[in-house]
Amino acid sequence: MRGRIPEDVLLQVRERANIVEVVGAHVGLRRVGRNHVGLCPFHAEKTPSFTVNEDRGIFHCFGCGAGGNVFSFLTRLEALPFPEIVERLARRYGVTLPERDEDDPALRQREGLFRLNEQAARFFQRVLWDSTAAAPARAYLEERGIGREVSERFLLGYAPAGSDVLVRKLRAGGRFLESAVQLGLVAERRDKGGHYDRFRARLMFPITDSSGRVVGFGSRSVPGTPSAGGDLPKYINSPETPLYRKGAHLYGLALARDAIRRADRALVVEGYFDVLALAQAGIGHVVASLGTALTLAQLQVLKRFTRNVIAFFDGDAAGQAAAEKSLPTFLEAGLWGHAAFLPAGDDPDTFVRREGQDAALALLARATPLLEFYLDRAVVPTSTPAERAQVAQRVAGWLGKIGDPFEYDITVRRAAEHLGLGEEMLRRQPVRAAGRPATPATTKAPGPEALLVELMLANPAAIARVDAGDGVALFTDPLFRSLADEIVATARRGDPVDPATLLSRLDDATAARIAGRLLEDTTTDGDGRDVTLTKLVDDCLAKLRADATLPVRQALLRRIRVAEMDGDVAAVEEAQRELEQVKRSAAR
Repeated sequence: MRGRIPEDVLLQVRERANIVEVVGAHVGLRRVGRNHVGLCPFHAEKTPSFTVNEDRGIFHCFGCGAGGNVFSFLTRLEALPFPEIVERLARRYGVTLPERDEDDPALRQREGLFRLNEQAARFFQRVLWDSTAAAPARAYLEERGIGREVSERFLLGYAPAGSDVLVRKLRAGGRFLESAVQLGLVAERRDKGGHYDRFRARLMFPITDSSGRVVGFGSRSVPGTPSAGGDLPKYINSPETPLYRKGAHLYGLALARDAIRRADRALVVEGYFDVLALAQAGIGHVVASLGTALTLAQLQVLKRFTRNVIAFFDGDAAGQAAAEKSLPTFLEAGLWGHAAFLPAGDDPDTFVRREGQDAALALLARATPLLEFYLDRAVVPTSTPAERAQVAQRVAGWLGKIGDPFEYDITVRRAAEHLGLGEEMLRRQPVRAAGRPATPATTKAPGPEALLVELMLANPAAIARVDAGDGVALFTDPLFRSLADEIVATARRGDPVDPATLLSRLDDATAARIAGRLLEDTTTDGDGRDVTLTKLVDDCLAKLRADATLPVRQALLRRIRVAEMDGDVAAVEEAQRELEQVKRSAAR
């Protein structure tokens, strides 16, 4: 991670990174006219609606609305922080980035912790496959049906039985034990001083972030070793550390994310062996919640890759209650949650090992939408009006947590249909979530300043018309004014305007909308556009002038009212003349 990357360096990286080449590594593209088209990697589709324009350095999907430049494509695809995307592209295309700030102790410490976790993971891996002491762990994996290829893919390891094997390894390598204590790899002895290994005689499961960096560890006792039996816990995980927060990570996500995108759905299980068994059976779009109920943070991470999530639950009463309890969290995350119920006594691991891949996929195909599952249980034909009203109020409170207005609208319709109520009954509930009314705000069309920037980026004629009308001076939003000023100044110099660079300064939604307009412009022809363009630009400028003169017009109207009350005809006529002059000026 670096500090702020200078604008000129970002421009250099973006100019060298060929967007068709970068996108083409993930999407099958074919050339159509001036564009390249393919199937969108961000949503499931059968007809290509994903368009890339090499000259402008932008992409847009006319199906789901995603759009932007090469940075936003990789940021969305890889779900990595922006600086990491820039660093990756810089390395690939030979751009030298400024040296990281070596005076930042927090940055140095965090990077050091990541390195220490990686070194510990490699140590545990070597022990698992090379040490005779790890034979019980290898036998246990074989007994559970997990082969070496899957074990190595998930970086499985084994912590030796000795009390200070890792401590001595770290000390011999000159590494700071204080950092290992921070990471929960070792602990301090309270009685006689020194340190001891936290994980001993245990199968190790490295937990990574979505980019594959090790943030923590899970572990399980192994039959036939000192970790098994007695009062020792079967599972021990890393404590909260600067890198690992409980409820924020998903086991297996780094390996599953591409499969999740391809399937456009994610399967969520509870434990490590559930993930491993499904992977062994060829089902790769699966992650584990690390032994806890799914949290909002975990679902928000999954939402980067898909909106369709199927969670496994036990088929008994406790499992059904757990499924019902998870519904509000799914709704708040804006995800279409489904529940797949397992036969009594089974978990995904035992089920897929006994029944195989086809049976597991058939079970998933029968998954029930969580909202429908809850409503079917909560409302039956014999439910009284009072009972239905109680359910409606509870559901309305959950719906109020949905931030996206379109998802809100669709979900309200589904719920109203199941409850046998009019939609307005759910929309009227005065329930607030996080200080926000249950009914979401309607989406607004872009304002005149945003629309003018879109038009200027899409067509040089719009730039000339805005410049001729001194339109930039009418902008009041600092961001859009700076963009408009830069576009006009670039055009005056006779240089081509670079949309991809300007898009990087906008929020994702605005950038995607502008990219869509730009690519629509490259896929249509016709002189009729010039007339429409002129009218759009003139209408936007007229609106900005009207807004700019509003205080003057309001003051003149007040003068007219006062003069009329005083019977001062001359003052009325003078104010009316001034008002007409202001209106003509605004309409020019």
